[in-house]
Amino acid sequence: MRNFSSIGQWPMGLVCDTPVPYYEVGVSCGLPNEMGQLPPEMILLPSEITRGRSVFIVDADGDSMTGVGIYSGDALLIESTQRVHCGEVVMVSIDGEELLKVYYVDDTGRHWLLPANDKYQPCELTADMNVRICGRMVCNLSAPHVSVKHCGEVVRQFKAKQKQHQPDMYERLTEAVIQCSHLFWAASAWAVVYCVMRDKYCYDKPVAEFERMAQALKLPATFRFVCGEGSVQRTISNHEYMRKSIDKWEEQGAADRELKLMTVLIKELA
Repeated sequence: MRNFSSIGQWPMGLVCDTPVPYYEVGVSCGLPNEMGQLPPEMILLPSEITRGRSVFIVDADGDSMTGVGIYSGDALLIESTQRVHCGEVVMVSIDGEELLKVYYVDDTGRHWLLPANDKYQPCELTADMNVRICGRMVCNLSAPHVSVKHCGEVVRQFKAKQKQHQPDMYERLTEAVIQCSHLFWAASAWAVVYCVMRDKYCYDKPVAEFERMAQALKLPATFRFVCGEGSVQRTISNHEYMRKSIDKWEEQGAADRELKLMTVLIKELA
């Protein structure tokens, strides 16, 4: 019995442990069990996908749904149900032909099947049609899927790699602050330093730890604006834009002196 990896990709860590019928025919060819097909092949999928539902897999056929990322040959997971909602991608049998379209109910209560490609026309479901809802699409198994856990691991590895290739941050920050000392206007300017470190150089330590590091920097005696305890946190709390990425500061109304210090710091820390 094949597992899911033979027809698609799923986030690492999921175990393929649930057998699901896989009919290797296009949706528009009709349901296999109605066409006298041989028993379907069983494909193992992770239970996190099936979630105890009655599901099966079919291949997409044609290009009418490319607008929602469904291409000919894609393996689609379908839940067997006649309860579908407006806006869902559904599998419908019309006069014996199975179609995959978007189900829609307009403001007058009329029911439609909509393609996701301008080459094709919407189809209104009327009383003279032999219509049967076969199910709704759960997901496109052929599309790439990435878990949040995997994304977090990628970011952690990236940060670790960055730190390996960076010189000692303490020394770099000391030199950068010295070069920018003429741009400091008060102790609150340290909030700009912290935000630059946070957004551009993956500094992920608490604000209080940054303040202690800033206080320990070996700066010239002529440097007047010492980073006081709690000064960075208070400044950030009083300026909403500082809680956002520094890339958005200008449009959020940051002061010119803050933007200038930010720009020079980025250059000096590079």
